[in-house]
Amino acid sequence: MSMFTTKLDYNSVLANQRNEVHLVTRIKAPVLETEDRKPVAFTICLDRSASMGSGTKFGYALKACEGVVRNLRPNDLFSLVTFESEVEVVIPLGKVEEKERVCQLIRELRTRRSTNLSSGWEEAKNQLLQTESGMLKRMLLLSDGMANEGITDHRDLITLVGDGMRDYGIRTSCLGFGDDYEEDLLSDMATHSTGNFYDVDTEEKLPAVFAAELEGALQISIENLRMRIKAEELCESWDDYGSMRKTRLGDGRKEFLIGDLVSQEVRSCAFALMVGSRETGYNGNLVSLEFIYDQVLEGGVVPTSESRVIPISFVDNQNDVVVDDSILGVVTTQRTSRMIRQAIEKIDQGEEDEAIYFLKRELSILENIGKPELTDDSAKLLRSTIEKIEMGWRRSRGRKFAQYGVRSYSKMSSTELWCQEEASSPSFKSITDDEL
Repeated sequence: MSMFTTKLDYNSVLANQRNEVHLVTRIKAPVLETEDRKPVAFTICLDRSASMGSGTKFGYALKACEGVVRNLRPNDLFSLVTFESEVEVVIPLGKVEEKERVCQLIRELRTRRSTNLSSGWEEAKNQLLQTESGMLKRMLLLSDGMANEGITDHRDLITLVGDGMRDYGIRTSCLGFGDDYEEDLLSDMATHSTGNFYDVDTEEKLPAVFAAELEGALQISIENLRMRIKAEELCESWDDYGSMRKTRLGDGRKEFLIGDLVSQEVRSCAFALMVGSRETGYNGNLVSLEFIYDQVLEGGVVPTSESRVIPISFVDNQNDVVVDDSILGVVTTQRTSRMIRQAIEKIDQGEEDEAIYFLKRELSILENIGKPELTDDSAKLLRSTIEKIEMGWRRSRGRKFAQYGVRSYSKMSSTELWCQEEASSPSFKSITDDEL
């Protein structure tokens, strides 16, 4: 059985006019077939700049480092790189024979000066590149994201980590602490390297983060998944609702980097497509898709690819235009993430009233659909975001809550740890086989 499912909300559209349709791709990773897992190379890139020393941030960071060390398996490789104005390899890459000694080294660390995040990440990358070919490479960046030395431009930093995933298979997960970290930068760095992003405001959340990072690395059944999309004759334009890193290929296609999936993880991607006008009875192709990945099997990693072509037809009777609303939940979830991202931009520009109106209008659109069983995730996030704006955007950690929700709703992974209030956990975190 294929791990990919594709659906349009309309397989037929009215003739002699342009039409917008939505395409959803559902990906379900297969069960991991082998228990003989390879060791993992795990590097922590720790910010020890002065800004990390305020409040409890650095204390949380040190506890996070200790938690990773205590959860390492005997054959795993570990290194610890710290950065401020200068970069230091505190623990070179290797097996950890004496965990308590390593934890003591971690506890003795102190904050220093400025934040050269890019040089810290580069040295952590160099540590991971010492591993043998084929070993999983994972980096956990513990920082407030306030880069003020080396590379400081937002776009350049996310390109740096994205290229690390593309060129070397290094996935960077980011952990933001407290109320002062730069959520935009850390969230985007994680997204562009297919890593995870964690919003940690209490120490109690740390054990779950350790488990998600280390146990997740042990359960990967699909490596380096990419989705390539080409517009066919009937597609005038298309846009994705998610926030995956995309690259234009030499043949005109766009490639989305999805990354690694753990055993039985479900991911969904929604696209809006504009269909060109054709006469009644015309049948043609809208887009073609290619999925390229490496599957982890008992005998090793096997390169694999699958292709799909998405057709559509034209009719002249409105009664023949039938909607498949089974994809509505995915479309509204990822559309909501985009709407909230736009609202964040409005508030950043001082347009708070406009942002609230914008989000309330989107909430009204969802409520008028009349299918709360499919749109409840989106409505819940919109209500929570509106409430936090009205309570005081910064004071209520509203911006961090919104940015975290935007990223999680864009990614739509059934297994990525949800760090916010448990009551807010979206339904796609517990998706079942009969959905979509």
